[in-house]
Amino acid sequence: MKSFGVAVLFGIAAILAGCADSVSKPVPVVALAPEQKSELKIADVMAEAAPGVDISRYDLDRIAGKLKGELQLRAAEMMAGENEPAPSTMKVVFSEYDAGNAFARAMLAGLGQIEIEADVFLIDAAGKTVAQYEVSKNFAFGGIYGASTSIEDVEVGFVKSVVEIVSEKQT
Repeated sequence: MKSFGVAVLFGIAAILAGCADSVSKPVPVVALAPEQKSELKIADVMAEAAPGVDISRYDLDRIAGKLKGELQLRAAEMMAGENEPAPSTMKVVFSEYDAGNAFARAMLAGLGQIEIEADVFLIDAAGKTVAQYEVSKNFAFGGIYGASTSIEDVEVGFVKSVVEIVSEKQT
């Protein structure tokens, strides 16, 4: 009977494991028009922090690298080649980056939550912002799952959410 309880616990953990990296729908502030999307070629991804947001350069570079990798994987047609005319830039400006508190999450769901929020700008070759989206990803599960989930786990879902802006799945 004890092994059944352990199996159930692992089953629940496996089901919940997808939550940290699930996709949140980007909220358009200035949406990318269909004709702009068809012509969009992203040459670079930049990440920076808004004033007052505590995030290291290492974290910003890591997230920008994850974004480039996910763009190559899920929206390769949007990536600019070496000789692409008028490539665009994706700029991610973090307005919230909080790892929360694992102990608080372990004690009670909703406490110590992980929060990642950013404005995503698509900037054309002339430096003009052609689209802006708000993307956020929060995690507040409790118990062992909450305590063992890190901000890097939640970044996976955040990155997938940002790529939704240019992927074919976006409606």
